[in-house]
Amino acid sequence: MTIWTVALPKGGSAKTTTAAELAAHFAGLGRRVLAIDACQQGDLGTRLGLLEDTPVAAVTADVLLSAATVEDAAIPSPAVAGVDVLAGTRDLANLHHHPEVLTAFRDILPALTIWSDVIIDTPPAIDLATLAALAAADRVIVPVVAAGEAFDQVEELQQLITTRIAPRLNPGCRIGWIIPTQQRAGRCLDADVLSTLHDHYPGRVTPPVREAVAVRESYLAGLPVSHYAPHHPVASDYHTAITTILEEA
Repeated sequence: MTIWTVALPKGGSAKTTTAAELAAHFAGLGRRVLAIDACQQGDLGTRLGLLEDTPVAAVTADVLLSAATVEDAAIPSPAVAGVDVLAGTRDLANLHHHPEVLTAFRDILPALTIWSDVIIDTPPAIDLATLAALAAADRVIVPVVAAGEAFDQVEELQQLITTRIAPRLNPGCRIGWIIPTQQRAGRCLDADVLSTLHDHYPGRVTPPVREAVAVRESYLAGLPVSHYAPHHPVASDYHTAITTILEEA
């Protein structure tokens, strides 16, 4: 099993889109995937086809709090065959009362044999859910939009991993790959941010994923972009980015 944590303490960086594309890509390779929505907004579940009235026996928060097993809580994605989903709900907002969840994913997930890959989508904040996801991660994937503050958040995430995660919770943890997202060709800011990322993280930056309305449309349709518009350039961009990651994994 490989646990892939998609993280950045900033909203709007395409974390959820990226997590869904990772899940869809791995499932397309014939791998059994568990997609964990660790964000109370529940957007990963939505992008993988879960509706408000989709029946669930338990949710991500229940698993973290040991109120349910992963097997009990995981439900098949209605959108992507081969992907099971743990639903993110507002119950995750109450985790600050339960610091014991910090090592829950790390302790629970490696013992599971049903899935070959686990994708954890984290909230746009450094909270217990994010820390728990990083503590379990084999690979940390960081989507970054072309904005100065987004790059600052990458540095903040790196510092968090270096000082709080790697020393004891997850030795050897580091940012594995950065995926530049929502890129606009010809825009100076995009080129500058891309150059800065390559300078600071050489060999760990994938080819960029362009900005596209299809990303928002696919969310409304409850599908990963690669399923909603498989021939769209942004779907091709994600395929190239993820293939680059897998070639080095």
